[in-house]
Amino acid sequence: MDATLRSRRLPAVVLLFLCTAPTCAAAQQFVCWPIVAGDTASGLARRLTGHSAAAYTHIFQIRDPARQMFVPKSHYERLSTDWQACVATGPVKGTPLAYAPVVALAAAPIAPSEPALTPAPRPVRSTRAASAPSDGSQDQVLFIAKIASAVLLLLLTCAAIAVSIEPRPIPPVMQRAGDQFVIAFARPLIDSSSHASPIQVRLRFVRRAQQLEISIAPGPGRRYPNLIDHKKNVEYDVNRVMRLLGNHFFVSDRLRAVGKWVVVPIRLSDVKQTGAK
Repeated sequence: MDATLRSRRLPAVVLLFLCTAPTCAAAQQFVCWPIVAGDTASGLARRLTGHSAAAYTHIFQIRDPARQMFVPKSHYERLSTDWQACVATGPVKGTPLAYAPVVALAAAPIAPSEPALTPAPRPVRSTRAASAPSDGSQDQVLFIAKIASAVLLLLLTCAAIAVSIEPRPIPPVMQRAGDQFVIAFARPLIDSSSHASPIQVRLRFVRRAQQLEISIAPGPGRRYPNLIDHKKNVEYDVNRVMRLLGNHFFVSDRLRAVGKWVVVPIRLSDVKQTGAK
């Protein structure tokens, strides 16, 4: 698999992992009693909480054990003896979950001694298989998880960037063409009285464009080549060198200046030969 494709997939995999990560949710506990014939929602609420009006609050719920769900309050007019009356064991934040928790039946309902919108004393307390953390603990866990995910994403992004900017090997045929271009371009500029090279050179192969970028700059103490003072001369020399290379290569884009460098992009006439040995 191409390294560029792998580097593009890494952030995407990380981004998919963060989007599907589960979050914690606090659970609400209830104590439930069986419903007998003749019971009404208001009567059950009065016996269990001390207030008949509690029947239509969040602390009082009717549960269908067969479906493991709370019954909508719009169905409280006709109660089934297969259902259960449930009272929350603590304060209720927001609307209870549609699915009721696993509960144990209480022996019998016990009315509180003082009227209050609070649950009656519980003969049996229902518990979930695993206790939910407090709100403070949840916030701390979520914060730590977010920080860890952000650090992981940063590390993977840095790795992807490092892979993408890693120098690509130049195909041998393009390497030979680049070497021949440099030799032919520099030959007329050589000064027999100086041992310094007349030009500086660097080669870079752009895989996506399937082209070789030949960057040339003046050697020490020289001003040629550059596109500011000698643009026409540089274009003439590039054309001269390309004729020497034959019709297997051509200049694939206009010459451009990058700082002191003149960039000459060349490409094989038959791009399919780029990977040839």
